[in-house]
Amino acid sequence: MFRRLIDAFTHPVAGPLGFGLALIMCALLVATAVTAARTEALLRARIGQLARQDAHEGALLHARLAACESALPGASGQGLEVAGDVATRAQQLASRGPAGFDVCARMESADRAVLESLR
Repeated sequence: MFRRLIDAFTHPVAGPLGFGLALIMCALLVATAVTAARTEALLRARIGQLARQDAHEGALLHARLAACESALPGASGQGLEVAGDVATRAQQLASRGPAGFDVCARMESADRAVLESLR
């Protein structure tokens, strides 16, 4: 069995056949590399687009939260923390009861018009 393997590798056709197989594999490797580079560029562009969209939507939500906080009657005197992360501020606003949501509901159309003009 070992002798047949050695005969297969030393056969006169084995050299050109191996060379042709190596060229085909090289072409496949180059095609894969080109496809991977193209896919990587597309994915990087999509990541950049999603990052810009996330920043834009974050700014819109932050503006809406600030509008809700500023529209509350006596918001500065009633212990509403203006500094802090958005989640904490939103939780504080939600814990203040329906008044905050009523103000937000009344201001929503005005906020939407202002924010649409910023786009």
